[in-house]
Parts: sequence; C-alpha cells; structure tokens
Amino acid sequence: MLLQQGDIIPAALCLVIGGSLASGLYLFVYNIFFHPLAKFRGPLAFRSPVGYYWKGYIEVIRGRSFCHYLKILHEKYGDVVRIGPNELHFSNPQAYHDIHNSKNRWDKDARLYKTFADGASLDMTTYAEAKARKDVLNRSFSTTAIESAETLLTETMQDLCAAFDRQSKAGKPADIMYAFRCMSLDVITTFCFGKAIHAVDAPDFKHPLPAALDASLPAFTAFKYARWLQKLVMDCPPKLSKIISPATAAVVDLQQMLLRQISELTDNPEKLNLLPHNMTIFHRLLDPEAHRNKTIPAADSLYAEAQVLTFAGADTVGVALMTAVFHLLKKPSTLVRLKQELNAAWPSLNQAAPRLRELENLPYLNAVIKECLRVSTGVTSGLPRVVPRSGATVAGYPVPAGAIVSCGSTFVHFNPAIFPSPEKFVPERWLESPELDNWLVAFSRGPRSCLGINLAWAELRLALSHVCRKFEMELAEPSPPELKYYDAFLPFFTSEHPRVNMTTVEG
Repeated sequence: MLLQQGDIIPAALCLVIGGSLASGLYLFVYNIFFHPLAKFRGPLAFRSPVGYYWKGYIEVIRGRSFCHYLKILHEKYGDVVRIGPNELHFSNPQAYHDIHNSKNRWDKDARLYKTFADGASLDMTTYAEAKARKDVLNRSFSTTAIESAETLLTETMQDLCAAFDRQSKAGKPADIMYAFRCMSLDVITTFCFGKAIHAVDAPDFKHPLPAALDASLPAFTAFKYARWLQKLVMDCPPKLSKIISPATAAVVDLQQMLLRQISELTDNPEKLNLLPHNMTIFHRLLDPEAHRNKTIPAADSLYAEAQVLTFAGADTVGVALMTAVFHLLKKPSTLVRLKQELNAAWPSLNQAAPRLRELENLPYLNAVIKECLRVSTGVTSGLPRVVPRSGATVAGYPVPAGAIVSCGSTFVHFNPAIFPSPEKFVPERWLESPELDNWLVAFSRGPRSCLGINLAWAELRLALSHVCRKFEMELAEPSPPELKYYDAFLPFFTSEHPRVNMTTVEG
C-alpha cells in the first residue's frame, strides 16, 4: 500500500526516533559489555554513554563533593572505579606516581582543563605545547628569581603584619583565610606586573577579590559540564555578566583589571623598564628572545596566563597558611615548638628577619609547612590524563590507549598506610620519616607540576615565620571545629573561616 503525502512526515519521524533509540541501545550495550574499560567496575550510570553528564548531575545538581563521593565509590568497588564511559579513578597512591612522573608526556583531558582559561599554559593539553610556554615562565619562578625578589616578598609580609597589628589595635579578630589570600594576591600581582594591588590594606581584609575567588568556585564546577554557560557568563559584556552571575562579579572586575594591565604593557612595552622588579612574568612573556619561535603570544593568551596565575597564586598559599594557623592554634604544643625554633633563629624583633636561606634550614618550620600542605591538599580534584597509544600500567592494572585516568591528591595525602591517623595534624611525622616527601603531591608531580612551587614555598616560610614570631594568637569564638570543604577542583570551604585574635609581641 502506497503512503499518502500526509503520512510521509510521521513515518520519517518514526524512523528517526527508532534509529535514535536503536543507536542509543547499541551504545549502552557496547559501553557496558564491550568497551575496552568494560572489565572495570563502577556505577551503571557512570559506565553508560551519558556517564560524563551523570557525573555533572552528581556534582552540580545534587551538590556532592566529588572527591568525598569517590571515597564511597572506592569502598564499594575497589581500587579502581570507572567514573565515566572512558574514565578511571584510582585510589592506590602508587597510581599518582604512575600517572604523574618525569618520564610521562601524557595529554591532559581537555574537558576539564579548557574550563579555566583558553590559551594559558595550564589548559594546554599536549606536553610539547605546554613545555614551550613553561620554558619561558620557568626563569621567572626559578630559585634565583625568587631570591632576587626576596626584598619585595619581605615587604609584603611586613605589610601583612602591619594590617594584623591594625586589626589587633582595633580589637577585632582577623579572618585569616581572606588575610592570607590578600597577601598572596599582592605577591602574584607583583610578580606578574611589578606592582601589587595592596589587597592587605583593605579594611578587615574585605578586598573584593579574595571573596570573589571563593564565590566563583562553584560556578566553575558548573562550567566544566556546560561550556555554553561559561561562554555566556564570561564572554558577554562585563555589565551583563555581573547581572547573569552576581557571584562572579568581582572576578569580572579582576579580568578587566588584567586586560588593562596587559594592554598597557603590549601597547607601550617601554613601560616594562619602569617597573621596580625587572624580572616580572610579563618581562619574560613580552620578550621575543625568550620564545623559541621569537614570537610574543597573542594578547588573549597573555590575558589567559595572567588570569590562571592570579587564581593559582592566590589560592594554594592562602589556603595552606590558613590551615597551618588553624591547626597550630588547635594543637598548642605544635605552636610552642615552632615559636621556640623561630625565637632561636630570630632572637630580637629589633634585628633583621632571617633570610629565606636561613628559614630553609629550620626543620620544624618546614615540617609544619609540609603538614599543612598535606592536610589542605592543594587541588582536591583528580588531574586527568589521557593514556598514550602504547597503553600503560597504572597501579598494576593494564589500561588501554585513549582511556582517561586520575588519582586525586586526597587519596595520597589521607592514605593511612602512608600517613597514620591522616586526619590529625602531626608535623613531627615529616621529621621522623623523611621518605614521606615522596608522597607530598600538593603541587603535583612530573613535567606538568606547578611551576610556582618555589614562590609558594618562599611565601609559606616568610609568612609563617613573620606572623608566628610577631604575634600571640588565639582562635576567636565561635570557631569551626574543623575545616570542611567541597571539591570544586580547589577546596571551597563550607565551614566558617577561622577568625584569630592577634596580639603584637614586643621585642
């Protein structure tokens, strides 16, 4: 029987729907039973063709912290969990070193890294592309560069202590999360552009940028699964962006500030010669001779680099210092021991402060820093990599080419076999077991590790030594019993920030 003209569209629609259902069923059966990762266990929804978006549902709609959720999954499914159609997560800490080591040149997973800032070294997925940019930036973050900028770093610590002193004289406690983030923002903007934004001078440390960086983290979790939303919020006119997403309003202001700074330097390169610190990051980036191809990166790439450096430079150090002070005050014996070491190295506040090289030789100060980096973890999310064409063995498991693999730092830093009683703050463990250094991964490992590690260590040593030597401190009430956070790639704290009463030490 011939179809009438009016029957053609419904028939075609039925064919399309039927074909789509058949295709979906085929993909579902293939993913569950015949995919190269089919032998690895995990929730059915994650193993299905929509597994990546189911992960988004868990994080964004249900609001679950994924690194904590992963712990539950590993308890149920074992050392390896399939958390996407083509993605595995490992709980065995050995997996971290198998994935992130100096020999590996594995690509990054673009779905995560392209969320940050397209054009920065962080989001460059291939090793070769990232190495070319990192070779340029490494000189600005070398030990020599940090030592040459020690005076600037010390001045920033003095500004921070002066702000704490003002807070003390006003009889008000200090929000140490925002205080330390203000300090680290001043440091990284100085290293980028040769001048600080003087965030530590904001009354009560209420500079808009630290709060904005905090508030924007949940938004970036959503952007990971909806790039269109990221484009809508971040690429539209600034005034409209603030209306669409008020939580990221100050981030938009930061972006505009960075764009102005970059425009000034690219339009008038001679201004670089007027900056007080003649080895800023942008001295290197704007020097054609620093690049293999003798070509300065495009303005949008420079902007992306500045944005990522500002976010990264402010967060890890600020969180680690807040964590250190919180735990030192919760466990007074650790603070007493640290003060004894600092008093011996710096007997009188009337004399010059110890230099970085002297602080590097203070064993308990270094142990406190390592422990606060372990507890604060750095990045809370896994750093996914793509297994190369040759395949790989990760924590003893053969993994096929093209699979995406990760092992989050929390599964290393809180592994009880490596760190007994991992929830406890125990700086002494680093003095008793030097081999633990191999398991400190707060700055990642391998060729794609954090290039700012030398600067971060300098900030941590200087800030802790100045603050703990110059002030008596106590937690202000109400004080959170613990520091609870949500995995938003970086830790997003759900507990109240600790506030500390500071009393200036004389002499």
